[in-house]
Amino acid sequence: MPDKPPPYRMTISLNVLNHMGLNLYSNTPAVLAEVIANSWDADATEVDVNFDLECKSIIVTDNGCGMTREDVNNKYLYVGYQKRSCQNRPSNELRTQKLNRKPMGRKGIGKLSLFSIAKRIHVYTRVEEGAAEAFLMDADKIKEAIDVEDPSKVKSYTPDPISANGEAPQPHGTRIRITHLKKVRLTEASVEGLRRRLARRFSIIGDTARFSVKVNGKTITLADRDYFHKARFIFQYGDNYAEHCRKLEKDDDGNVTGSISQPCKFDSQGKASDSGGYSIKGWIAIAWRSNDLDDNRQADNDNLNKITLVVRGKVAQENILQEFRLGGMITKYMFGEIEADFLDLDDQPDIATSGRQSISEEDERYKALMGFVESELKSIWTQTNKLKERAGIRYALSSNPHLKQWYEALRPPQLKRFASKIFGDIDKAGFEESLRQNAYANGVMLFEHLKMRHAMDLLEEIDITKVDEFLSCLKDVDMLEAEHYRQIVEERLVVIRKLREHLDEDAKERVLQKYIFNHLFLLDPGWERATQFEDMERRMERMLKGKAGKLRLDIQYTKYRRVAAAHVIIELKRRSVKVTKTELEDQVKRYQDALRAELLNSSKENAALPIQGVCIVGSLPKEWSDERTRRKDEQSLGLYDIRVVTYDELIDNAYVAYGKFLEASKSQSNFRELIDKIRGNTPNSQP
Repeated sequence: MPDKPPPYRMTISLNVLNHMGLNLYSNTPAVLAEVIANSWDADATEVDVNFDLECKSIIVTDNGCGMTREDVNNKYLYVGYQKRSCQNRPSNELRTQKLNRKPMGRKGIGKLSLFSIAKRIHVYTRVEEGAAEAFLMDADKIKEAIDVEDPSKVKSYTPDPISANGEAPQPHGTRIRITHLKKVRLTEASVEGLRRRLARRFSIIGDTARFSVKVNGKTITLADRDYFHKARFIFQYGDNYAEHCRKLEKDDDGNVTGSISQPCKFDSQGKASDSGGYSIKGWIAIAWRSNDLDDNRQADNDNLNKITLVVRGKVAQENILQEFRLGGMITKYMFGEIEADFLDLDDQPDIATSGRQSISEEDERYKALMGFVESELKSIWTQTNKLKERAGIRYALSSNPHLKQWYEALRPPQLKRFASKIFGDIDKAGFEESLRQNAYANGVMLFEHLKMRHAMDLLEEIDITKVDEFLSCLKDVDMLEAEHYRQIVEERLVVIRKLREHLDEDAKERVLQKYIFNHLFLLDPGWERATQFEDMERRMERMLKGKAGKLRLDIQYTKYRRVAAAHVIIELKRRSVKVTKTELEDQVKRYQDALRAELLNSSKENAALPIQGVCIVGSLPKEWSDERTRRKDEQSLGLYDIRVVTYDELIDNAYVAYGKFLEASKSQSNFRELIDKIRGNTPNSQP
């Protein structure tokens, strides 16, 4: 009696290839890395990657062990072939037969990645003293097989045999010709970019591992990674990578200070421990400038602000830095590479995702690694800030002799520690050289200000026997106040200069309308904005506004301001309005009388202060064309604390007054002289 067919069966559709490789990989370097990894597993010592710009194809040739027809069918074309499995296989398959290497491949799907970038894959291979094997894998034919209406009729895909035509390497090896490229643009620039990115995807390329990879005949070296020269500080795990970094921070004697060794062992909780069961190799570097890591070269665009995770010599995850939310600017300067082979042990479950471009985040080994890396990043952050602080003051003093003169004169000596912090912060801010010296000058002023605040806090502790210390403190206060006021004056002159030189008459009128009432220094250098009188100003302005409505209609603005020792009524006339001295006098006197009456009702103390009137006009009273008449009228108006000024006279008078102040103050402060020297420092200037 014939056996009954089994009631259930599992079948695998070729459609699974769509999910396992045909459209899985995202970029050309990742795909080529899979081919190169297969060459490593085949014990190749030389791999040649050639980009044929004319034919738009990629040829990868190695001198590995090659494949027999049996190997092709049972291993290469066997999707999911477990090359590391010990079941029914000799244990030495966990290592390569010739060079005793740890194989990179595991899932047996890497060859499918080629279909992510191309439609046709030609394979030529030969074992030593064996015949050449050659076949063509065609993506279109694979898809035709996948799209058969009755999946039960499709059990396999059979690549087409092709002629070797001398393509199979001698005496052994494999050549893969990749044609009918999809979205790969091959240019001289793109090929150079692919060289860099291939160099960055492997840590085993070089003489040490006996694994040479060439791109268009030129051997890839560690220098092709093209990022070690960007490192200012490098934190190392296990091996010495600093020897490749030619621009690390140095001290004044030329000794490298930017190389720091870090612990490389940790436990299952991610805590650093000499007895920990996990260990890594690698490095994390801090760039000189954050934009150094924006690798925006044509056809490359490989952002270096990342930490790659390498397993068995090949990138397993493009960037683990993005997994940490540390905040702050320091992460913008970080780049690095961590080698963690413990993530891929033969006797442990496979930790890679199906695409082999990332790691399963739920694995306990991965969690331990991420815990350790997070603690390391925080440690590196702290260490970097200290290193930058020391480097900042060292660079500041070496580049600016005037700053060094000031720094060395600081007393007591512990003040230098606080000054170092300020200049370290300036360095961390990453100023361009053209702005750095000005930042130093501002830093000195900030430091002196903070120092004086501290000194004022201690004034109560100074007894009469330390009167010299007290007088010195007051002298420093006066020095700083003078310098701060000088800076204010310089800023005001910039505003006034623009009013004088760049505005037409209509523009001046509009600017004065909006600007002058809250910037009384244009009217008088002694008048500052007095915010403590805002309530009074609002009440008095409401009263004047009502009064103005009952008077004339030629007024653009009438405002009241209370300054330190006077009340001020400011009347801004429209530029087109023509006035006489008598009209101005009558109008302002009415305002003064109304204001005085209001003040008497609210505050006799305020009512005792003078009430000044300022009339700002587009043109002077017509009768003032005679100079004698003008002087006589101005004396008359002065009896009532009234003065008249035109738009242009207002601006010119302020410019002259502040200019004279700056000229007079040039020789009055040694501190000012020091600040000017620091700001104007050039690399060769002397104190």
